Amino acid sequence: MRTAISKKRKYREIIHLKIIIKSLEIMVLYDKIIVIDIEATCWESKEETLLNQREIIEIGVCKLILSSGEIEDKQSFYIKPEVSQVSSFCSQLTGITNEKLQIEGTSLEKALKKINSKYSAKYRTFAGYGDFDKEILEQECKSKAIENPFRNDYLNIKTLFNLVYLQEKPKGLLKELELIGESFEGENHNGADDAYNAAKLLYKVLKK
Repeated sequence: MRTAISKKRKYREIIHLKIIIKSLEIMVLYDKIIVIDIEATCWESKEETLLNQREIIEIGVCKLILSSGEIEDKQSFYIKPEVSQVSSFCSQLTGITNEKLQIEGTSLEKALKKINSKYSAKYRTFAGYGDFDKEILEQECKSKAIENPFRNDYLNIKTLFNLVYLQEKPKGLLKELELIGESFEGENHNGADDAYNAAKLLYKVLKK
């Protein structure tokens, strides 16, 4: 009799634990927004671009604290491309070389796991300047059968800025920062710096 009661109790505890785990999976944290910027392999001419496949080589990430506007945990994650190479044009634009990626880079899958662990990507809204970052991430995760840790609720900072400041067309991150009295900090086309500056712009938009 005691054994039967013990089994029923254990079964109820397991069911209760599963319910808790399920609720955590759908939990959303609204205290911070993850802002990303992605750099990918690129080429100078249209012909080269058509002949090659773009791949992510850097994901810049930071967290915007909504209550204060502070930005924390700015970091770049470098990724080794599998089917393409970093062209000299791409190196001049981003400062990233094939040699750098061989030393500091990892696979996209490992990089995304690190990002999810550090930034709780599964539980937070994420944002980027334009749709490119979201689209290339989704495409590459799908083509390489990799789990995308980011949620579906994505904020396009470029679109938000246009709507709030009544612009007819985007002027670019650097000029839009100037419009709100801010300056770009760091290096343009550096993933971590671009993400940081996009986060500054997002905070101004959300607080307007």
